[in-house]
Formats: sequence, C-alpha cells, structure tokens
Amino acid sequence: MFVVERLQQQDLSAAKEIHAVQMAAYAQESELIGAKHFPPLNTTLDDILRSNEHFFGITDEGELRAVISLYEMNICSLVVAPNHQRKGLATCLLKFAIEQGHELTVMTSVKNTPALALYAAYGFTEYQRCFKGTGALELVFLRRGSATR
Repeated sequence: MFVVERLQQQDLSAAKEIHAVQMAAYAQESELIGAKHFPPLNTTLDDILRSNEHFFGITDEGELRAVISLYEMNICSLVVAPNHQRKGLATCLLKFAIEQGHELTVMTSVKNTPALALYAAYGFTEYQRCFKGTGALELVFLRRGSATR
C-alpha cells in the first residue's frame, strides 16, 4: 500500500528530491523515445522552487520514489525513479489525481508507449497532436473526464 503525500516544493530539500527523481526519469524517457533534445531535462531546481504546480509523491524507506505535479486540471509531470518502476507507483499517483474529481489533461510523446498505455487504461483519450522543439518531437494531448465529451 502506497501513501501519497503533498510535497512542499518551496522547501529546498524537497525540491532537490523532486528534481532528482524527475531528472532520472526524464533521462530514461528521452532515451526511450529517441529524443536528442528533451525539454523536461532542462527543468532546473529553481523552476521547481518557484512552480505554481501542486506536487504529490510517494516516499518509501525515506526516499522519494515517484512524483506527480498538477496545475489546475493538467498533469504537468508524472515520474517514477527508474529503479522503482513497474511496481504500481505511477498507477497509484494517477488514481490519486483522478480521485480529486477533476477533468484531467496530459501531454506526452507519441513514442512513450508505457505512459500511453497507462493513460488509456484509465480512460484518457487523444484530442490533439503536434510537433514541438528541436528535432520535432511529436506530442499527443490526452484528456479524461467531462472534457472528453
């Protein structure tokens, strides 16, 4: 059983933990999708400290293992430390976001098949695609809830 807790990203220690999990997960995702330039890898510690997003995480044995950040009805980030993937942490955080009772949107690479499968399993549907950034990374936008109507 995982416990989802609110993270105080304005706290330097918490922000460092969030940043470490994000960078490890984004490096892995960049490799998975074959992106030479992956914008999430440009996220700085200062970006996290000054963010208006709401961060939630799962900590086990004193170590932050997974993080979701939400802003209004958007999932800005959903990451799991690479050595803790395939244990249900992302599913737990996604269910937590859904249980907040909001319509949700999220964006990911069309090549990120694990993320697309997770979102599809929880009722997210595609509503837009675009190319972004250097190397023309193809992104898919998904939504769930009454926004899908």
